[in-house]
Amino acid sequence: MAALACEGRVRVMAVVAVGPAEELRQRHGLKSMAAILGAEGVIASLLLSAHVKGEERLTVNVRCERPPFAFLADVNGDGTLRARFTPEVLHSNRAFSGMMSVLKSLGPKELYKGVAEVKSEKFEGALQRYLTTSQQVDGRVRIHAELDPEGHVTFAAGLLVERLPDMPREEFEALFDGALQGDFKELMTQFAFGQLAGGPVEVLGATDVRYQCNCSRDRVVNVLRALGQVEVASLLAEQGQAEVTCHYCNTSYVIDAEGLGALLLEMGGPPE
Repeated sequence: MAALACEGRVRVMAVVAVGPAEELRQRHGLKSMAAILGAEGVIASLLLSAHVKGEERLTVNVRCERPPFAFLADVNGDGTLRARFTPEVLHSNRAFSGMMSVLKSLGPKELYKGVAEVKSEKFEGALQRYLTTSQQVDGRVRIHAELDPEGHVTFAAGLLVERLPDMPREEFEALFDGALQGDFKELMTQFAFGQLAGGPVEVLGATDVRYQCNCSRDRVVNVLRALGQVEVASLLAEQGQAEVTCHYCNTSYVIDAEGLGALLLEMGGPPE
């Protein structure tokens, strides 16, 4: 949800993403801290996608050394998202060190790319650092996710407050440095009722976000076609089928012997 506060001098982006975060957890079998960090990565990616429109896509890539994990997400202009977090189990706290890169693209065209180092921070701090160092945005970030005793994501939300040029820095800091601290659920409840930092907010628009991968059987067949006749013939002779699993959504596609044979005929028949 996009909004304005302080008479249009502060831009606000709020995200509630329990559904996509829980689907990420389920699809990749994430447990404990891996599920939490995966959910927070989803929230951070959605907050960063505030200015992604139409056919544009935002790709967020986080690679960490301590603890070792990788997070990758694509967010499209229509609010659809797909993500991956590895490994499935992570025994650590929420703080991590590594690199965060953000790529905004339109088809094959790269529109923007930014990189920032993460230094023993949570996703909240990592996003704050990225905005400050890579985009020179004066803003404040809150990100939080929770699991129930069975490990399901029950809360996943984020808030990004950005100072616009008409707002003096001192006034912004006085209003938001303290107001955004404290109980985050209470803060989001206040925002839902149109209040933030003791003043009203003007909602500009909202987009439903959902987990949706763009993989398909046709895409798998196109990949096999690109491998060429020799490789497809080898798969048919040695394995009798081809199985491809999407690394985003974990959906497996099996092209059986009949399908491989038909593909070979379409490509001109088996190589001589």
